[in-house]
Amino acid sequence: MGLKMFDLDSKGHLLGGMLACSLFQYSNIPVIYNFILTNGIHLLIELNEKNVAPNGRILETRENHIGDMIAFFVGWVLAYYFNFKRFICPNNVIILWCVLLVYTSMEFLREVFPYQPLLFGAYTK
Repeated sequence: MGLKMFDLDSKGHLLGGMLACSLFQYSNIPVIYNFILTNGIHLLIELNEKNVAPNGRILETRENHIGDMIAFFVGWVLAYYFNFKRFICPNNVIILWCVLLVYTSMEFLREVFPYQPLLFGAYTK
């Protein structure tokens, strides 16, 4: 959520792209499916986010959506190019999947339940 193309949340999108790509690579999912699933899900979340609060305050601009998608994509490409899956320890795979699922769920739920302060809803910031 932001008004500029890149903001503090862009770092989270970058790391999310890296983690998603690495975990899908580690799970031996073919690259094309990895790309379509990870970037496709992120695109759907970005397209369904609320842009304006009920009081008229602008929460997020089109430029910010584009910046978030670019940051996620760049993270995905970096993880793929540098083969980050080699840094995943087998003992931590479940924890990393949980981190990715919680991050993705929080991103989605704050838009579905925008008034819920426990989920850092879109309208509570």
